[in-house]
Amino acid sequence: MKKRLLLLLAMFCSILTSAQSYRYNFFYGLGEKGSGPTLVSQCTTGAYKIEALPVGTNRVVYDFEKGCGLVFNDSLTNLISSGTYTIEMYFKLDTVSGYKKIIDFNNLSGDHGFYNFDGKLNLYPNFTSTDSFIGAGTYQYVAITRNSSTKQMYLYHNNKVAGSYVDNSDQYKYGVNKKLIFFRDDNGTSGEHTGGAVGFILISNSALDSNAIKGNYSSLSSTLNIPVAETEAAVKVYPNPANDYITILVPQNTGYVLRAVTGTIIRVGQLAEGSNDISLRNVPAGMYFIKLAGKTYKILKQ
Repeated sequence: MKKRLLLLLAMFCSILTSAQSYRYNFFYGLGEKGSGPTLVSQCTTGAYKIEALPVGTNRVVYDFEKGCGLVFNDSLTNLISSGTYTIEMYFKLDTVSGYKKIIDFNNLSGDHGFYNFDGKLNLYPNFTSTDSFIGAGTYQYVAITRNSSTKQMYLYHNNKVAGSYVDNSDQYKYGVNKKLIFFRDDNGTSGEHTGGAVGFILISNSALDSNAIKGNYSSLSSTLNIPVAETEAAVKVYPNPANDYITILVPQNTGYVLRAVTGTIIRVGQLAEGSNDISLRNVPAGMYFIKLAGKTYKILKQ
């Protein structure tokens, strides 16, 4: 009996220690805060902007245009290679009429996937929720879970189960490419997508139950708030080296001072919350320093 209990305890501990997740906060970057792979945008037109979210917080989101998918490449880390996963998302779609693909599982080579369909949640071509949940231009929490042993899948909108499906044919686990592609339609159809914005994506290697999903939804306000230390680190200055201008992203209004390496002040000004362009056209080539939000950044003018 003791040996059996020890074996069960060891198995339980193994399950606990193997649970892992990657969280993408989109706070001026596509990287995961940890060891996960950086998401890759399929376009260069994505932008970061600060929005007032329905959960009661102002924060940065990633704004994507129609057809500009985000690629999660799991080929190095194999987080969800077993086919067991939970994917939680907080996003909005500009339009919800017809089919709009949310997750592609097979490197854009097939029509099956996770969709919005006229506001309903859809696992094409097998399942559509009875109720319409998604509204155009409205942020919402959506989660999808899959258990590789039972093939059982559940779809959630906010804290409500939107439906379930048994994926016996493994259509909703990624293929040999080990990629998930968000907000982009497959190449064969190539039109069932829309622009929008995303506040976070959380990918886990476990199938969360409804109580866990409800708990995650109820804590959205704290999830979407970014700690002060991370806010300070979120300031972004680019391109560097620069030519005619630099773009500076800041999470709140702040002043800046641009100096030459000699300490001479070149320019002083104010930055508004969000994206700011500063002209360097009349500034000679060389090294400069810009101080803002309590930190100093080195800039090379070509």
